Amino acid sequence: MEKSSNNSRSSEDVHGQPVAKKSRLVLKTIIYDETKANQWLDDPPLAVWDHMIIPFLSLRDLALSRHVCTFFEAYWQEKFQGNVLPLRIGNDVATINDVMDVVEILSSRWEFTKASPFVVLLGKGNHEVTSIWTSPSGIIDTHTLEITSSNITFIGQGIGVTTILGGIAIANVQNITFQQTTVTNTNGYGIEIQGAEVELVDVVVFGCSGTGIRVSSSATTPLKFVATQCEMSNNGASGLYISSSYTDGNNIPSIVCLKNCISHHNSTNGISVTGRVVNIHGDATAVHSNGWYGFRAAHSGKILLHLPSLHNTSYNNRKGDRSTLTGDTMSTITNVED
Repeated sequence: MEKSSNNSRSSEDVHGQPVAKKSRLVLKTIIYDETKANQWLDDPPLAVWDHMIIPFLSLRDLALSRHVCTFFEAYWQEKFQGNVLPLRIGNDVATINDVMDVVEILSSRWEFTKASPFVVLLGKGNHEVTSIWTSPSGIIDTHTLEITSSNITFIGQGIGVTTILGGIAIANVQNITFQQTTVTNTNGYGIEIQGAEVELVDVVVFGCSGTGIRVSSSATTPLKFVATQCEMSNNGASGLYISSSYTDGNNIPSIVCLKNCISHHNSTNGISVTGRVVNIHGDATAVHSNGWYGFRAAHSGKILLHLPSLHNTSYNNRKGDRSTLTGDTMSTITNVED
């Protein structure tokens, strides 16, 4: 019986050809026979290929192998069918700066969606960013990796295990997710988001010379930012700054939601909001020990804390735990009951 695929996509591969099958190997019990030389080399069980051999091959290895032996074509296609393309830094690509070039090439051959995104696995260790990003407003940021395609999920090996040394810029794209990763940028922002749809899960942004995470609207595209169990600390400005950068920004749909996030020991504010509504949830939420204010709202900014008023949400901030711009009666920081 051939190994089957439960892929719900078309039965055409990434080049428009029928999906390859591992027809040479079958699922069967093989009895060791000492009279047969090289038995396990000549006829290894399919499970050995699937679980012992193929996992050692990188995406680059498979790409080269499929031209040598058609047997490897099925494994190459499985990478697309599962949307898990483990780009290994130093093997598949030289550095993290080359990742988006590979993503764009492979995305042109296969359709990725919000429900079925392109998944990039980031390996252990430090990944230094040396590329340059020019923002939509013309500002040039060095040491910043630009995310240029939609529907991508980046998964690290864990906080403090996978570390990106440099900034991440995400502008005018949708459905970008980062998980289990640390970001630190001594040359500017940690993560900058402009008019994009982004989700962060278990991400730490610390030690940046500028703001840890900066979120702003676009003149034309919706803004969605959701952060869960994230930490912003020891940054040169605010831990998290959310703003409406355009005069018509409030007419563009936006969703900003934080759950169980922590912002501490930043040089200015823990969480600063200008011209936006931010919803904050989770008993583990804490904003403390920042150089200016814990929560800061200005220019009709609104921070809604979905927590009891007695919850120790913001504390030990040098200038105060809650602050609104003087004379700005439209800015509020309030606790609400769900």
